[in-house]
Amino acid sequence: MDRDLKLGRFDTVSIAGTAVFGALALILGAASQALGLNFPIIPYLQFDLGEVAIVLAFFIFGPAPAAASSFVEFLGLMVFGQQIPVGPLLKLFALLSSVAGLWLGSKTASRWSRAGLGGMVSMGGSVGALTRAAVMTLPNFYLIVFLYSIAGIEGFLKAPFAAIGIVLTDANALALVLGFTALFNVLQLDFVVAVSYLVLRVPSVSNVKAGGKAPWFTMVLRANSAESPDSLR
Repeated sequence: MDRDLKLGRFDTVSIAGTAVFGALALILGAASQALGLNFPIIPYLQFDLGEVAIVLAFFIFGPAPAAASSFVEFLGLMVFGQQIPVGPLLKLFALLSSVAGLWLGSKTASRWSRAGLGGMVSMGGSVGALTRAAVMTLPNFYLIVFLYSIAGIEGFLKAPFAAIGIVLTDANALALVLGFTALFNVLQLDFVVAVSYLVLRVPSVSNVKAGGKAPWFTMVLRANSAESPDSLR
């Protein structure tokens, strides 16, 4: 039970859920590409609805199953994705850093005396977004400097930045692109966490007992705030 509270569920139901949510992430990700949900300032960045499935796996089954779902999506992207292997690897880094931040933030929030689902989601999403933005800066720096080039990125993004009144130059291109990429990562995770929260608020989801067990977030809140009647709100 202690292991379940710390890292998530480890049973046949959670294993099946890991596969299902990983596959759902791929399907929703493909839908996002079809919808063309690009970040207008840096068009090669795209908002991904598929991450909603990973966040739901986190709150329903726990951190470890969510990380496993991230690897399922990664393997799927290695087969069906684009810009292999760079694209899938970046997605994996983004997902794992998000899950780590969600876990740290949720763990902190769950210890508050009147913490509820809203507190876990809010703190988890905030810490997750900052963790993701910080972690992803390093691989993006490597890509811009070593795989592509600052001059190439500057030329590609000059028009979108000019549209918001920013002139890219050799001197500022790297810092600005990394800064706006970090902003995108924050917005991306905040968006999918908000959508996931709305889903988790649905009674048929929050009260579901897969394999006879309540969702992971419910077990954590009950364990840490059993005396608070508001802990699940």
